[in-house]
Amino acid sequence: MFTSRAEDRLFLRHENADQRLTRLAFNAGLVSETRYAHFQEKMRLLGEARLIAVETKFQGIPISQLFKRPGFSVQNLPAEIVSLVPTAIWDLVETDFKYEGYATRQSDQNRQIERRKKQAIPDGLDYDMIAGLRSETRQKLARLRPTSLGQAARISGITPADVAIISIWLSKNNLRGSAHATEVS
Repeated sequence: MFTSRAEDRLFLRHENADQRLTRLAFNAGLVSETRYAHFQEKMRLLGEARLIAVETKFQGIPISQLFKRPGFSVQNLPAEIVSLVPTAIWDLVETDFKYEGYATRQSDQNRQIERRKKQAIPDGLDYDMIAGLRSETRQKLARLRPTSLGQAARISGITPADVAIISIWLSKNNLRGSAHATEVS
């Protein structure tokens, strides 16, 4: 899988694969009861560590906020806090908090993209007028002539960034499916 093309790529990390997939694998009969019990214990510890990070202050600031700062890591925490759960669990929690803002922003962008999929692309749009599109993208779109951003997004080789560029350009030029797409200066 190419995670750069995935909608929720910030959630698709190798260190959280078991958190995303073990329950599904167990339900499909692919994971033993013993392995699943270990997974449930890990999830309990993760929940406990997250709660500690949110509710416990270090130097007057919640640990969850400190984890978001560059240069702050589990190694900066006092030993009595670190000893509450295994270090490997703290490492996962730290990564989750570091990515939290980015993941939230990505989820917001995904919702915007989902709303844009219905946005019409004017018939006869000259893709050469849209700055920021790669020449291969322009050629492919001109050849296939999608009628909506959703159709454009499903074309092989067209990236979410390409779709966003087209959507922004259409909005800036007040072209939401009008017939005069090529008359804009």
